[in-house]
Amino acid sequence: MSDHQQLIKKLSSEMRPVDPLAPTSIRILKWIALALPLAIVSSVVVHRGLTDWTQPGAGLAVAQLLLAVIIGIAAAWNALTLLIPGRDTLPTVRFVLAGGLWLLLNIMSIPAHPVATTHDHGTFCYLFLMVVSAPMVITLLWTLRQSGGLYSQKSLLMAGISVAAWSVSLLSLCHPVQQDRMDFALHVAAVATIIGITMIIGRLTRIKG
Repeated sequence: MSDHQQLIKKLSSEMRPVDPLAPTSIRILKWIALALPLAIVSSVVVHRGLTDWTQPGAGLAVAQLLLAVIIGIAAAWNALTLLIPGRDTLPTVRFVLAGGLWLLLNIMSIPAHPVATTHDHGTFCYLFLMVVSAPMVITLLWTLRQSGGLYSQKSLLMAGISVAAWSVSLLSLCHPVQQDRMDFALHVAAVATIIGITMIIGRLTRIKG
């Protein structure tokens, strides 16, 4: 088409108004409302008894749960906020400190003289975390894609941290308040796996870095 003015008019007539992006808080609430029920339903596959909050060390377990929920919300906030250029996000150092505190609380919950060690318990925890994280990874990546904007490896990293944090929060609801060293090691391994899987799937689904 040689007449560029006519081309501009044609393209202008075909343009449709763009729906404004919902606030980050609303998008997080929608994701949680979708992801958590799916994760809870998925947990039935590997679910066992609920946590006995009357056992010694329950205070540390509650602190771990609350901290994991806070990290999950904050990381999801960063993941979605990073899509919009110029928006302020929570500093990465805060996540490093919060993650370090979560590790410390877990280490403190390991008794000095465990009564008995069950090797299959840590395997159950790893499997549980993988199962419940699957629907959350899928729905959060879908939320990122639906939000548009600029994607980055950092947003995928934050998405992975959020899913991992929510997954260990759910585990806290059906896990003894105390744990052994092997159990703790597999918790950490599962967290690293969830973050890695989230970033890999994000790249494979063409979320641009």
